[in-house]
Amino acid sequence: MDRAIEKKGWPPKKLIFVSCICAIIIFLAYLVISRSGTTRLTVDPTRMTISEVKYGEFREYYPFDGQVIPLTSVYLDVDQGGKVEELYVEGGKPIEKGDLILKFSNNSVQMDHIRTETALFENLDSQQNTQLLLAKDKLNRKETLLTYNYEIIKLEKQYNRYKVLKAEEIAISEEEYETVADQLEYKKAQRELLKERIKQEDIMADKQLEQAEKAIERINLSLDILSKQIESMVVRAPISGHLSSINAEIGQQINPGQRIGQIDILDKFKIRAGVDQYYNSKVTVGTKGKFTLDNKSYEVEVIKIYPEIINNLFTVDMAFSDEPPAGIKRGQTLTVELTFSEAEQRLMVTKGGFFQETGGRWVYIVSQDGATAQRVDIRLGRQNPRYVEVLEGLKEGDMVVTSGYDTFKEADTLIFKEPISLAQ
Repeated sequence: MDRAIEKKGWPPKKLIFVSCICAIIIFLAYLVISRSGTTRLTVDPTRMTISEVKYGEFREYYPFDGQVIPLTSVYLDVDQGGKVEELYVEGGKPIEKGDLILKFSNNSVQMDHIRTETALFENLDSQQNTQLLLAKDKLNRKETLLTYNYEIIKLEKQYNRYKVLKAEEIAISEEEYETVADQLEYKKAQRELLKERIKQEDIMADKQLEQAEKAIERINLSLDILSKQIESMVVRAPISGHLSSINAEIGQQINPGQRIGQIDILDKFKIRAGVDQYYNSKVTVGTKGKFTLDNKSYEVEVIKIYPEIINNLFTVDMAFSDEPPAGIKRGQTLTVELTFSEAEQRLMVTKGGFFQETGGRWVYIVSQDGATAQRVDIRLGRQNPRYVEVLEGLKEGDMVVTSGYDTFKEADTLIFKEPISLAQ
């Protein structure tokens, strides 16, 4: 008869293996859950700065230190270079237009000038001789035409006399009559041919004369340039002003293109300063600004922007909108505020260390009981040195940790060792 078959349990080794696998799975699940959960960090609130989110008058501006410089400056750059032979003035003194500043010597340039000048003069003589020959040929052609006209007139008179004699039946041979007539026709044909030749040769001569005149113009221009090169060996003041600097000593070798000095006109000034590249798209020619000096406010306006960015700054020049402060001096430092918007009522929060570390993407909001601070995502807008415009994530009256977050390790919740008072 049939009997029931007893089922056997798992072997001990298999049970141990399955148990280990389950333990590992449970442990990994714990790690995942613990890491994905809320992180907390206990902190000392006395080391924090707490600021209130509020509505107020917001204006986007940027302050920077600018330096007063002359409105007009002329740089003294060397064209040819050479050895400094004479130094006539020193830096830091007034100078008049045309005054001697220094003198160079450059044997190589002078020898090249002599060789080039000689070649140019030879070419100039050749072109001028061409002009003379062309003019002479033209006169010769006119003279030849004049001779032909004279001979034709003579033949016409002789032909007309022979014609009368023949009509009156006065003795004249037919051969003499026909000879004069033939000579007259021949001379007239020669004259027409000469006119055509003169016309063609005049066209060619005019072209040659035009080319010769242009060549002479180029030669004279080259001679002028050569003369200026030699004149550049003597440096004179291009304008009247203040010779602010002269970087040359007797015997010093100056390279072509090297800057040796600067002349400033000190009756008018402007302000030059570096602006943070963050504002590169906001600053344009015409952007307004202001500064305060001796408790009086002065307005300025951007007149030039230098696009090169150096050390995260680009340079701007600003002119005074009205009369500059009395007694302002070259090199003086002024703190100028460039304005990018009108004053408006906006929700804003104090700009603190948090802004640099989070990029304004999130902040810690203090709870109403003052015991904790919770991390929340936000969106900020425009800024100035004191405040940042709040666009999303905060409301009026929120208390925000605005000091630096570098020690918080991006925790989700800050637990204060002692609750803080939020009373206003």
